[in-house]
This record gives sequence, C-alpha cells and structure tokens, in this order.
Amino acid sequence: MKNLKNPFLMLCGMLLTVVMLHAEDVTTTDGQVFANTTLRRSGSMIMIKVLLPGSTSMMEMGLPIARIAKIGFAEPPELAKAKEAASKGNAQEVIKLTATSMPAQADFKDVPGSWWFPMAQLRLLALASLGKDIETANLAREIGATKAPGSDTLSRGGTLFAALASSDTEAVSVGAKGLPRIGGDLGSALAQLALGRALYLKRDYQGALRAFLTIKIFYPSVALLQPPALMGAATSYVGLEDPKRALQAFTDVVSLWPDSPQAAEAKKRADILSHS
Repeated sequence: MKNLKNPFLMLCGMLLTVVMLHAEDVTTTDGQVFANTTLRRSGSMIMIKVLLPGSTSMMEMGLPIARIAKIGFAEPPELAKAKEAASKGNAQEVIKLTATSMPAQADFKDVPGSWWFPMAQLRLLALASLGKDIETANLAREIGATKAPGSDTLSRGGTLFAALASSDTEAVSVGAKGLPRIGGDLGSALAQLALGRALYLKRDYQGALRAFLTIKIFYPSVALLQPPALMGAATSYVGLEDPKRALQAFTDVVSLWPDSPQAAEAKKRADILSHS
C-alpha cells in the first residue's frame, strides 16, 4: 500500500504546484481585485476562478481584456539575466534566455502586466544584432499586434529587416525616413541599423557610416545594437579606404563589447589591418 500511496501523493503535490504557479492577482479597471486566482486565455477573455457567494465552491468567469487594469504576473527570473546579457551586448545569450521564458507568457502578451513585451523587446534587438533579418521582422510584426505602448515604432523599425533580407534597399531607406533619426526610441535605433546595412549593400559607405554612427552617438543606451553598429562603421571605413579609423572601430568592438558575437570577427579584422 505504501508503494501505491507515494506516487499518488507526489502527483497531488505536482498538480498543486502547477496550480500555484498560475495563481495571480487580477485587478480590473474599476478597482476590483480577484486575489490569488488561476487563469487561462479564451479569445478576448481571461477566464478566472472565483468563489461563489456564500459557498466554498469555485466557478469560472470571464473578464474581457479591456476590463483588466493589471495582472500581477511574477517577473520571470530569466528577464533579469537577459537584461544583464543585453548590457554586455551578448545577443546570443539574450536569444537563449528569452526562448525559454517568452512561451510561458505568450497567451497573455497583450494583457496589462504581462512580461512578454519587455522580453520581446530584448529578443528583437538581439535578433537584429545577429543579422537574423526574417526573424527580426516576424517578431516585430508580433510586437506591433499587441498595441502596447511603444510597440508601433518598434514594429515599424523592426519590419524594415524584411526588406533588408530581400535586398530591397530602397524600401529600407524610405521606411527609415518615416522614423525620427535623432530623439526617437528603440524603433528609430533599429531603423538606423537596417538603413546602415542597406546603404552598405549599395556601397554608399558614407551614408552607411552616418547611420551606424547615429546609433553609437544618439542611442548609446541601446547596448545590444552598439556592437553591430560599431562593426558596421568599421567596415564602412574600410569601404572608404580609411584603415586608421577602421582599425580603431574594430578595436573598440573587441575592447568595449568582448561578450558580443561581433568581437571575434572584429579581432580578426583588426589583426589583419594592424599587420598590413
């Protein structure tokens, strides 16, 4: 009997853990709070468990997302780690960390309080940094569909990478003009990276350099885009036959962003220039 009872108790414990992991506080726009309730998504409704008045029985009821002010989701531990990796320009680590944490929030990405959007922002920048143009554009469209604050410009900047993937440099140039070059947000920084790469493909090295340096000078806090911007500036200097500045830019990638995916290639290029 002992051998039969233990697995049963273990299963009950596992089920309880699952329920508690999904227990959240839900606050409506009129100030009503449903504390420690389990929830699930059903279309445009969030289904929650509530106690029947005067009873110990539970029932499920639906709340339209428009009526929800916030759901108190616990911050995923991967988010802090992803932010730390992003601050070092480590795009590969950001991709790894967000891949494990974003799916858990996917059903609630457009719900106030969800952690999907901040994780998606980091992942979008990391994808762009790594040159994963199609994935960048696809995620940008998904971000835009959430209608979260800041999602519009982020989506517009990110979707330019679809045109970049198809070498439609003119579309990138036109799209980038629709976002402020200076004084914008993350979407503007993304647009300048796409523009720099598009102009480089056209061998407009001066224009490409201007776009890459815009990220370096005017968006220094967007750490994930600094290594690819510096790398782009370095290769633009090579195109402009300015080996001295190219060497300095390659060296900056290595010294300032040693954890970035661009550092290894920058070191090789710097070594070649320093011995030429």
